[in-house]
Amino acid sequence: MQKSSTREEITEENISLNPGEPPYTLLFEGDIPPLTAGVRQVVTVETVEDAVLFLKLLGDFCELHISAEYRLSYPEIDTQVRALSAMNHTDEAPFDTETAAALLRKLPLDLNSLVKSHIALRDGDKLPSLIKMNLVHKTSDENVLISEPFSTGWIHYFNMYQETKELTFDHPSEHVQGLLISEALRQAGIACAHIQGLPAVGKLVLLNYSTNFYSFIERNEPIILRAYSSFTANETSEDKNASFFIQVMQWGRVCADSAITTFACLSIERQKQLNKRLEKIESRNKAHFETKVSKILESESANGCV
Repeated sequence: MQKSSTREEITEENISLNPGEPPYTLLFEGDIPPLTAGVRQVVTVETVEDAVLFLKLLGDFCELHISAEYRLSYPEIDTQVRALSAMNHTDEAPFDTETAAALLRKLPLDLNSLVKSHIALRDGDKLPSLIKMNLVHKTSDENVLISEPFSTGWIHYFNMYQETKELTFDHPSEHVQGLLISEALRQAGIACAHIQGLPAVGKLVLLNYSTNFYSFIERNEPIILRAYSSFTANETSEDKNASFFIQVMQWGRVCADSAITTFACLSIERQKQLNKRLEKIESRNKAHFETKVSKILESESANGCV
């Protein structure tokens, strides 16, 4: 992932953080975009705090622009924005997935970056290579459903594939099946964890998986997964929760999104310890359940019930 310090350019007329030609321009509500914005995506923010969140999420792929007219109307903005120029990006994810989800729901697709990438956008575009199967915990390429990633700031993009040997359906469909989408989302979450530090031997234990579907997804058309993860790890990290927010997009529209929470085991030894604890818990639960059933059967037998 790209990490950088926020750069500042101040003229007598305008202020710009991360000047240049990034794909996104942040604009305070009521301000006017710069003439040089061109085909860049304009994202409107209400407060400096909102701007900070987008700058942390997107890094050098995002510019904050303030016009001379806006500065005159809101002179307090100058002091607040100048303080942002000292903001540094770190190796830690900037915020939780709930915060990222709120930002991504406001963020248009980064077409300016994607058209220059290997990600397929339109019918006829060549799909990129499959991601390495070990990065989605598969043993066969035939069951991999996502492409190699393309990343901008803390956002990861994947193309979704539509065929796998693992899943078969008993009737044809004009649209991509929901179960297939769910598996692709799961694989994207695993891939994000590895991109952001999960060791090759690391495993994820699923804790919660919630998906919303908004519209049908057409078969044989490019599908893009846009993902964020609050998880980061290095060689000194302890086991911890790993959460993901992933959107399914086609033709620039959001067709589905998913919030996934897992528990990340970073070593084989800790995986074995966790499995032993889970086996003990399962054994107690089973014994407790069987005892309750036995007591009911004994009671019914004593009362002459068959």
